[in-house]
Amino acid sequence: MTYLYDLARATLKVYERYAVEVVERYGFCPWARGARESNQVALRVISSSDPDDFDESLRALAELSEAPSGSDVALFIYPVLDLDRLGFEDYARRLRRRAEQASPQLDSYAMAAFHPSARPDLSHPDRLVPYVRSSPDPTLQLLRNSALSRIKGLAQGTAFLDVSTLSVEDFKALADPAPKPLRERIAEENLTTVEQVGPAAIDATLADIASEREALHEQLFARHGQRGPRRA
Repeated sequence: MTYLYDLARATLKVYERYAVEVVERYGFCPWARGARESNQVALRVISSSDPDDFDESLRALAELSEAPSGSDVALFIYPVLDLDRLGFEDYARRLRRRAEQASPQLDSYAMAAFHPSARPDLSHPDRLVPYVRSSPDPTLQLLRNSALSRIKGLAQGTAFLDVSTLSVEDFKALADPAPKPLRERIAEENLTTVEQVGPAAIDATLADIASEREALHEQLFARHGQRGPRRA
């Protein structure tokens, strides 16, 4: 087996644990389980470790944009990109600029950055958003703009979303007038959940997932002589 194959398999294994044991378990996104079980989310493991190298990400983005039945939602996971949370957010901004320059078609997705180093800030729902995005590796969530525009109140969403899993009734419900935008309601519900459960319980799960990630990367190093960055 090649290094890239083993890296992708290990990365997706720990990511699935995060999706099931954190996002779905604590209800951080009401569509997460349906998205995973319907296999409608495009998952891409980006193997570049260079924070100034956008070629692999742009190729993956072009493949999504050009596919006749392209996914409305995609996740780009960066297991060997050694950037802190702010550095990864800057990477996402620079990738967006490169996409805009390369082709208008490549700018057809909205991007949100996820990173494992975020700590819980319970002072305001918006301040908790980075924490509920504590994926095992830096990850970009991409949501097709045409799908995003169909959902009222989610233009700056805070959660995973698979539009293809929504029924006609779901879209009608989302379109109904509401006191607050959907993204704000999701953020407030997530804050309530974290307050009730307690960050310690969630941190324990995240730490166990991180430990498995480190063990898998140790195996990669033993097998291929290549090691990814440690995640706090």
